[in-house]
Amino acid sequence: MAKQVIMPKFEMAQETGAVARWLKNEGDTVEKGEPLLEIETDKVTMEVEAPAAGILAGIKAGPGDVVPIGQVIAYLLKPGEVLPGESPAQSATVVAAPQPVASAAESQVKATPLAQRIAAAHHLNLQSVSPGASGERVRGADVTGYLGSQAVPPGKIRAVPAARRLARELQLDLQAVSGSGPGGRIQSADVRQAAAAAVQPSVPTPPPVEPQPAPVVSSAGQPALRRTVPLSSMRRTIAERLTSAARDIPQFTVSLEVEMSRAQQMVDDTRAAGSEGPRVTLTALLVKACAWVLARQPEVNASFNGDSILEWAEVNIGVAVAVEAGLIVPVIFGADRLSLADIAAQLNDLGARAREGKLRPEELRGGTFTISNLGMFGVETFTAIINPPQAAILAVGRTVKRAIVTEDEQIVVKPMASFTLTADHRVIDGAIAGRFLAALKQALERPGLLL
Repeated sequence: MAKQVIMPKFEMAQETGAVARWLKNEGDTVEKGEPLLEIETDKVTMEVEAPAAGILAGIKAGPGDVVPIGQVIAYLLKPGEVLPGESPAQSATVVAAPQPVASAAESQVKATPLAQRIAAAHHLNLQSVSPGASGERVRGADVTGYLGSQAVPPGKIRAVPAARRLARELQLDLQAVSGSGPGGRIQSADVRQAAAAAVQPSVPTPPPVEPQPAPVVSSAGQPALRRTVPLSSMRRTIAERLTSAARDIPQFTVSLEVEMSRAQQMVDDTRAAGSEGPRVTLTALLVKACAWVLARQPEVNASFNGDSILEWAEVNIGVAVAVEAGLIVPVIFGADRLSLADIAAQLNDLGARAREGKLRPEELRGGTFTISNLGMFGVETFTAIINPPQAAILAVGRTVKRAIVTEDEQIVVKPMASFTLTADHRVIDGAIAGRFLAALKQALERPGLLL
């Protein structure tokens, strides 16, 4: 029987994946576990392993195609097999010699890193999953196959978690929604379509409008269009998440300026003293300073949870990184326990792999606070939108020299930077936000406190 290659699921909220590129061509012979193609989610690009040995055939999705989770995108054929629905005469597949199959006695139940990540995303115990035909290790395809084979209890509606959440928000009964996903599974797009069809407001006839001079436009009656840019998976997710955050979270901002001469001096001294180590940047020092403050002010290192507030025991700081497709936020875990050099090393590594699209899903989850630094682009002041479910995000502008009046009424020139904290008012009040910024100012103006 032909082995299906399906669109895998790497994250709990993931509904679709986009084919980035095939690493094998139609008709190629592949081994089980060999990289088969790359899938792009809204956050990362991941390699998909071949779920079995065989010949790649019947590719159904090409580069750029967005496919629902669980949908078949290709097949792997054994000797003598043909594609489903075809006769041997119709199939143009050339079958190679039979592939050896390991005996059951030689097998060991182990799991590949991909299988472990998919199982973790679904809270699945890998002991429940049997390895495939080779009997060697549980692979990503074995896990996705097991998940897809689980029977749906009678009366239960097949819907992805994100679609269920959206239906609750829109107060829509999923019984009235038709699913377009594999096996009739309801996707978020199905919920939106059903909600739009259910709401048909009456449109009053507009009053007559006095004719106005027509604007100067192109001959087609509208401004000339340079190009249409389709939304990538990442861009679409950014749009949805930040629109939801701006709509649902009562956000407020507080700002202050920090004198940065000692902070800059510490960065310069660290670079000079450790030229063979990781390159220490001002962003690394900002992560260290924020972690120091958050460990002492846990009310900011928190999330809103309906009828409660969750204060996190870990200080995991996300750092916004601009990539070609949009914005991505890798996380420095346990930042309050790391040295400045360790933070710098992780930032260098995460930033490089973010731009190459090689971050792992687990490196983008679990953040409790986010820093967005646009100083390197010459931006002096800006506000950032909260990255839910976090309760705060810090926007950092560039350091510029300004004339400052000292306490003894002397005018001096100092390097100053603007810091703006955006906070969730359900969790953080103005006084708490003010104390956070005051402590951060103290840490950066007296960075010896961090050592």
